[in-house]
Amino acid sequence: MAYIKLKDVTFTYQYFPSISGGLFKSNAGLKSNLALTDFNLEIKHGDRVALFGQNGAGKSTLLKTIAGVIKPEQGEVLVDGTVYSFFGRNVGVMPQLSGFENLKIRGLLLNLSDEAIEAKLDEIAEFTELGNDLHRPVSSYSQGMKARLTFGMLMFIDAEILLIDEGLAAGDQFFIEKAQAFVEQLLDSSKILIFASHSVQLLRKFCNKAIFIDQGRVIKSGDFNEVLKQYNQSKKPA
Repeated sequence: MAYIKLKDVTFTYQYFPSISGGLFKSNAGLKSNLALTDFNLEIKHGDRVALFGQNGAGKSTLLKTIAGVIKPEQGEVLVDGTVYSFFGRNVGVMPQLSGFENLKIRGLLLNLSDEAIEAKLDEIAEFTELGNDLHRPVSSYSQGMKARLTFGMLMFIDAEILLIDEGLAAGDQFFIEKAQAFVEQLLDSSKILIFASHSVQLLRKFCNKAIFIDQGRVIKSGDFNEVLKQYNQSKKPA
C-alpha cells in the first residue's frame, strides 16, 4: 500500500538577491532560508491532502522533496509507490520542440514503449483540442495552449501517488471543466494525492485532509475544515 513518510527533514535554500527570480541551491549563497526545518510527516493510502500556507511557506519544496527532485540536507524521505508530479503548465516542457515531440519525450521519461506512446497520441490530441498546433514549436503557444498540452501529458500516467502544485488554471472555462473532470478520473486510480493551491474551492473538492505549513514547519494537520480554520485565523491581523 502506498505511503509517504518524512522524518526530521531539513532543506535550506541559498538566495542570491541580484539574480532575478529566485532561489538556488548552493553553499555560496548570500542569504539562507530554511525551506523545511525538522519536518515530520506521514501520509497513508487513501489520503487526499490539501497543503495550506502562504507563499514561501515550504509547500513547493515539500512536494519536490517527495518527488525526489531535490534532496534534503538531513533527514529521511520514504516513499512507497509510483509518483507523478504536476508542477504547473510550463514545467518539463521544452519550448523549442513541437507539442507532439514534447508528448513523446514525456512518454519516454515515464518508461513507456514507443508503441504505447503512439497509441495514446490521437487520444491526447483529441482531448487537448490543439489539432495541427501540436506540430508547431511550444514557444509559439499561448499560456492556455501550454496548459492544454501539459494536461495531455497526464493521460500517459498510471501513478499511485499524485502531486499537484497549482497549475489547474487551463485557459478557457470549457477546458477548465474538462480538465478537472479528467483529474477526478485520475484520482480514482491513484492511492495518495497531495495538492498545493490557493483555491480553497478546488482543494475542498478533491481533498479529505489538510496540512497547514508555515516557515517550513507543520502547524496543524488532520481534518480539512479544522486545518483551514486555523490557516484563515493565521492570516488575520493580530
